[in-house]
Amino acid sequence: MPLFKCFSFGILLGLFFVGMNHPTAAAKPDHRPAAELLPETVVAYAEISDLGEVIELIANHPLRETVEASPVVETLQSNQDLQPVFQLVGGFETTMGMPWMQAIGSLTDRGISIAVDGATQGAVLLVGCSDEDQLARFQRFLLALTQVGSGQVEMLKQGTYRGVTAYTVSEDLRMATVGQWLVMTNQPELGKAVIDRYFDNSARSLASDGDFQAAMDAHPHATGRAFVDVDTIRSAGIAEELYRGKTENIVAEMLFGGILSNLKETPYATASLDVKMTGVTLSTQTKHDPRWEEGREYFFGGDNSPTLPPTLSLNQSLLTFRSHRDLSEMWLRAPDLMTDLANEELAQADSTLTTLFSGLDFGEDVLGALHPEQRLVVCNTSFEDQQFRPAIELPAFALEFRMRKPKETRAEFRRVFQSLIGFLNIVGAMNGQPQLDQTIEELDQATLIVGSYVAPRSGDDLETIPIIYNFSPTLAFDDDRMVISSKSSLARELLQATPQQTDETKGTNTFLSIDANELNRVLQKNRSQLVAQNMLDKGHSPAKAEAEIGLLFDVVSLFENASVMLEADDESLTLTTSVNVKTDVGK
Repeated sequence: MPLFKCFSFGILLGLFFVGMNHPTAAAKPDHRPAAELLPETVVAYAEISDLGEVIELIANHPLRETVEASPVVETLQSNQDLQPVFQLVGGFETTMGMPWMQAIGSLTDRGISIAVDGATQGAVLLVGCSDEDQLARFQRFLLALTQVGSGQVEMLKQGTYRGVTAYTVSEDLRMATVGQWLVMTNQPELGKAVIDRYFDNSARSLASDGDFQAAMDAHPHATGRAFVDVDTIRSAGIAEELYRGKTENIVAEMLFGGILSNLKETPYATASLDVKMTGVTLSTQTKHDPRWEEGREYFFGGDNSPTLPPTLSLNQSLLTFRSHRDLSEMWLRAPDLMTDLANEELAQADSTLTTLFSGLDFGEDVLGALHPEQRLVVCNTSFEDQQFRPAIELPAFALEFRMRKPKETRAEFRRVFQSLIGFLNIVGAMNGQPQLDQTIEELDQATLIVGSYVAPRSGDDLETIPIIYNFSPTLAFDDDRMVISSKSSLARELLQATPQQTDETKGTNTFLSIDANELNRVLQKNRSQLVAQNMLDKGHSPAKAEAEIGLLFDVVSLFENASVMLEADDESLTLTTSVNVKTDVGK
């Protein structure tokens, strides 16, 4: 920060301390929530009830010392470009008379809220503080900071409304304190509406809206809560593509089609945020009615509650995705569910797949032969049982389905798989790649068709084993189960895994989990390759590339796991996302 600005900053702080030791409005202590100060035309609202508690949790977290001791933080602290930021923090602490974390906790002990108003098309930030002196100090700090940043020593433009002084921070930002609230908005009329409700308890407010009350009551103890008036936003034509109910590709339709269908009808959406020592959980929820499922019954399970495939305990499981989707119904209904461009691409794919399956209709005959439960697994694998270890070691992945009529469909799927192996051999031969050999294995009651790349010849260059040796494509059948795997060892493990007891209830139709420990192991195995690629892509020196890749590992090592779950019943649709961090630094 230039010396002149530092000097000006000190003078301005002194002026504000001397000349602004009075509150901007008469003291009026009360315990009204921020929603009572907001107009009923607010269409989006979010709050954190106790930011200080969150900061204290982070400050006392077992991982804090680990993060602060990391080379990245040490580098940031010594970075000269960041010194103005540290000076700013120092100025804030001096103004508030306490360390910055304690000051933020004190400033927001009545919550911090942000809202978007439909009537004025404006946004407003409300910071609630029970200590009006601290709030006045903070406002002086912000005003001084604004003037220093603009290089102007004269006082900012002011205006008065109902005895409250508002400052023009910039062309699009006004700021004022009223009682125990700091108000910042980009629309003066919205700021006036807040002040009116502060003084006039009889004025209608967001808090009196029935949907808003129900949304807030559903999460009384959450760290943070949010409310969106979807009906008003939808009627205003904002983000119309979200409410058309059509997707742009088949993968998006499978993953999100039901959510889009729900957004076309639901009156509002809510969210809750829970921050704990072990991690963060974000839950979003909308109203739901089975009548809204028309056209997308495949997503919600139709007349029956959706059920997931059972949980399996797998070694070195990195990612698991389980879902309930009637893929045949989705494919057949695609013309009504997807955009015109997406349907053109889908028609081409359908023609190719029908040819591949010897004239069978892909949607009705092929996908129709499968039950609606699917499983995708990705596992970190070992190459100790292989003669050749690839230069880059990839995790194995597998898809599992259940067949409706296994005796009738096994032969067709087997024929297509064998044709695919033959096609890969033709393409591989044209590109000088090793060939796949096919074998048939029996494992208990299961049958596996395994494709294995032949070993390199003695005259081949063995310094770098090609990446294709990560794969031994496998198709396996066990009663009504069908497994398609990138590696035969994973197919065998899936077939032999014992289903685990689970506390999941009917109505859960999507579950995704990621194990950060296994992700870290996969990255560690390929560390040298990642460093080399970084050097090639960015031109970094070995030391700088190693440091950048090391940062990636340091970040991943802080996490334990993450999960996403989608649940649907006759009243609500709930999407829950959890990210868990380690609490044991030695783990």
